[in-house]
Amino acid sequence: MRIQTQCNLCEAAEAKVLCCADEAALCLACDQKVHAANKLVSEHQRLPLSGSSSSLQMPKCDICQETSGFFFCLEDRALLCRKCDVAIHTVNSLVSGHHRYLLTGVEFVD
Repeated sequence: MRIQTQCNLCEAAEAKVLCCADEAALCLACDQKVHAANKLVSEHQRLPLSGSSSSLQMPKCDICQETSGFFFCLEDRALLCRKCDVAIHTVNSLVSGHHRYLLTGVEFVD
């Protein structure tokens, strides 16, 4: 595993949010700059990448809609619970290579 700590935009500050639509980990300053551009981008769903996520209501898994999602798959653009993540990403070598992030900012790299 490797820790994704830098903002994908400025590459200097620590990433604090993951924008699902942009598939980007952003620091707070870049997140504010990018998502203030217009009404459309201001509505992008963004998930916290820091330890502060435990104090927030975690969104449900996009697949089962029953449990909280803790993994975000960039290729599937989906938020997944552990059970659904394992079920989907162990099927074959193509999907097992997907880039998945814990909402704490840890990327699973095979």
